Amino acid sequence: FQTLWAEQKVWLEDKLRQSTATWQIVVTHFPCGEDGENQAWYRTLRQQFGLDLLVTGHRHDQELWTPSMTYKNFMGGLTCFVTGGGGGITSEATPNPQDKKDWYGEGEYGFYDLTITKASIKIESINYDGKVLLDTIVYPK
Repeated sequence: FQTLWAEQKVWLEDKLRQSTATWQIVVTHFPCGEDGENQAWYRTLRQQFGLDLLVTGHRHDQELWTPSMTYKNFMGGLTCFVTGGGGGITSEATPNPQDKKDWYGEGEYGFYDLTITKASIKIESINYDGKVLLDTIVYPK
């Protein structure tokens, strides 16, 4: 696994370096903050290669990590979200908003709604009952 991971990191950095796209968005299984380097590689992708948004999975919940969440987000201004709240029989914890002791993020079952324009991406974390739990706006770097 480590060899493949190292090869993919080089490949991704090369692709980001070459890209002239308005938006630099990476989708990966590994959740926000879990790059194997205490967020250093994700920070490098943001600061040196212009990554705008990181879309992740792995955990079965909803976690919107904004740059202002400095108590856990050390990714150099990068916005990231875990989109693992699709439902089914598995989640990280009960979806009961009165019992959040085992929650990583803002919700257990729900989805993200993204409104993308050339100038911005609006991200809304929407709970199973239709309530917007968190939102943020991302601008291209």
